[in-house]
Amino acid sequence: MTKPKNHSRKNSSAIAALCAALLAPVPALAADTAPSQVYPPDMKFADVFGRAVEVRRPGTNALIADPTIADAEKASPDVRSNVTARDAVRAVQASVRPGTTKCADLKSLQLPWVRITAADEVPAQKNAMAHCKVLATIDKEINIEVDLPTGWNGKFLMGGSGGFLGDLNNGSKPAALMRGYATAVTDTGHVIPKDIPGASWAYQNPERIVNFGHRGTHVAQATAKQIIRAFYKRPIQLSYFYGTSGSGRQAMMEAQRYPNDFDGIVAACPAYNFITGVAVGWAWTQQLMFPAPEDSVKYNPVMPAEKVKLLDDTVHKKCDGADGLVDGVLTNPLACKFDPQKDLPKCAAGKDGPECFTTRQIDVIDKIHKGPSNANGKIWAGWPYGGENISGQWTAPDGGYVIGSPDGPKKNPTLGPYFTRHYFLSNESFKYLIFGDPNYDLHSFNFETDLPAVVPASAQIDANNPDLSAFQQRNGKLLIYAGWADWSINPVSQVDYYERVLAKMGGRDKVADFARLFLIPGNGHCNVVDKTKKVPNVVDFLSALEGWVEQGKKPDSVLASHVADPNTKLIPSGMPIEGPVDRTRPICAYPTAATYKGSGSIDDAANFTCKAP
Repeated sequence: MTKPKNHSRKNSSAIAALCAALLAPVPALAADTAPSQVYPPDMKFADVFGRAVEVRRPGTNALIADPTIADAEKASPDVRSNVTARDAVRAVQASVRPGTTKCADLKSLQLPWVRITAADEVPAQKNAMAHCKVLATIDKEINIEVDLPTGWNGKFLMGGSGGFLGDLNNGSKPAALMRGYATAVTDTGHVIPKDIPGASWAYQNPERIVNFGHRGTHVAQATAKQIIRAFYKRPIQLSYFYGTSGSGRQAMMEAQRYPNDFDGIVAACPAYNFITGVAVGWAWTQQLMFPAPEDSVKYNPVMPAEKVKLLDDTVHKKCDGADGLVDGVLTNPLACKFDPQKDLPKCAAGKDGPECFTTRQIDVIDKIHKGPSNANGKIWAGWPYGGENISGQWTAPDGGYVIGSPDGPKKNPTLGPYFTRHYFLSNESFKYLIFGDPNYDLHSFNFETDLPAVVPASAQIDANNPDLSAFQQRNGKLLIYAGWADWSINPVSQVDYYERVLAKMGGRDKVADFARLFLIPGNGHCNVVDKTKKVPNVVDFLSALEGWVEQGKKPDSVLASHVADPNTKLIPSGMPIEGPVDRTRPICAYPTAATYKGSGSIDDAANFTCKAP
C-alpha cells in the first residue's frame, strides 16, 4: 500500500527555531503621549499586544516575568528592550482620545506593529447592523479585518474561515453583526493565490507556518481589541471566539496556547489535528481509494461514486433502529456493529455491478472505516459508519472528501487539480507544511517509517494538547461540537481528544465545569446533512456559550432543529431560523445522547431525555 522514499526534511529545524525569533524584542516605536487608563495597569503586556518583550527592573536589570502595563511604563530607558515596551504602551494609550471617533478617523490610528489600510462605513442590511469596516496589516503580512457595529453590545466575537485559512472570510461575522458584537478575522499571515490554491504560500517560509499554526491568530485578536477600544472608548466586557473547521482548529489552539485571549470559545467541527489527522489520516483513505498516483490523476477510484448511496442505505437499514427509533438518524454510530465483509451485498466472483460490491471494494471500505494503522497499532481514529451519502462527504459534483467527482476541479476551483478534498488537503500539507518538497505525492508516504517526519509541523499546527489547566484557571469556557457523520474531521477523533482531556484534567465532573463536547447525530462536516432525511442540524451554540459564560448556565443539552425547506439559507450559528421547523431534538453533552421517552411525537425534543448510551 505504501512505497518508501527518501524525503527532504527541510522544514524541521527552521520551524523549530523560529518561535523564539518571532517573539524577540522589536525596534522601539516613538510615542511620548502621557498614558491613560485605557488598559488596567496590572494587565499583562503580552495580553494587550499579543507578543512578549523583555522588561528589566530598574537598577538590577533583572528580567520581569510576565511584565504588566505598569511594569513596561515604569521601565527605565537605559535598556533597549525597556524602551520598546514603554513606547508601545504609550502609543496604545494615546490611541484613545476624548470625543467622538468617526470611522474615517481610524485610518490615522497609530498602533505599534500595525498599519491601518482602510476604514469605511458599511450601511445596515437585513440581519446586520451598520458598521465600520477596518482593514489592517500587523508586522509584515498578517492581515486582519475588524467590524465595528453602531449598536455595539460591549462584546467581541472573533471568527475565521477554513482549511488553510489565507483569507478574511469571517464565518462569525453574520451572527456578530446581527447581535451587536464587534468582530474580527485574520488570514494568519498569508494569502492563498487564486490560481494556485493550497499551501504553496508556505514553501521555504517557516515564519508563515508558525503564524498559520497559532501566532497569527494570537496577535490578530490583540490588535483587534486595541482597535475596538480606540473606536468605542470603553473596555470590552467579554471576548469570544467561534471557529468552524480550519478556524475550529484556531479555536482549540487559543484555549491551549493562549488561554487569556478569550472568555468563551466554540470550536465547531474543529480540524484540530491538522497534520497527524488531516494530512496523515486522509493519505490513508486516498492510498486505498486511488492505489497509485496515476489513479488519482485519471480519476480511477476503486469504488465508483455511484455505489455510495447503496453503502449508506445498507448501513442505515441495519443500524437506524439501534437507538430504538427508525427515523433516518443514527443517534450513536458507535453502537452500529456494521461489518462490510458480512453486511454488504457481494458481487459474484469476477463480476461487478451497481447493486453489489466486489471483494476489493469491500476491503477498501473496511480499511477506510478502521482508519490508519501500522505494525505498532492504530495511528488515528477509525471512521464511524453512516453519512457516506451526505453531499460532499464521500462524493459530490463539486468534489467530496473520499471519492470526489471527475467534475470536482471544474466545478470547485479551490480544489486546484485534485478530485477529492482528502487528496487536496493531505497532499498540499505533505508538500509544503511537512516536507518542503513541491514534487512530493502522498502515495510516497510510508505509514511504517515516515511518521517522525510530521512531528515538526505538528508541533506548530496541531491543537492536540489535552492540558487545559490555564484556560480552566482563568474561568474560560470551551464548547466543542462535531457531527457524528463528519467525513472531514472525524468525530471519533473528537471523542478521543476529549477523553484525553478528562484523563489529564481529573475526570468528567471537573472538566464539565469548563469544557464540554457535543456530537450531532446525522450531521456531516459543519452541519451539512442528507436532505432526503429529517435530520436536525440548526443549533444555536453561540447562545449556549453566552448563557454559560455570562449566567453560569451549564449546557447539558442544546436544541437542534430541522428546517423543512431545504432551500432556506441559514445564518451561521443557526439563528434566526427562517422557515418551517418539522423536527427538534436535544443535542446532549457527551457522553449522554438523546433517548426517546417512549411516548409522544418523535419530532418533538420534549419527548427525549439525555442518557448515557
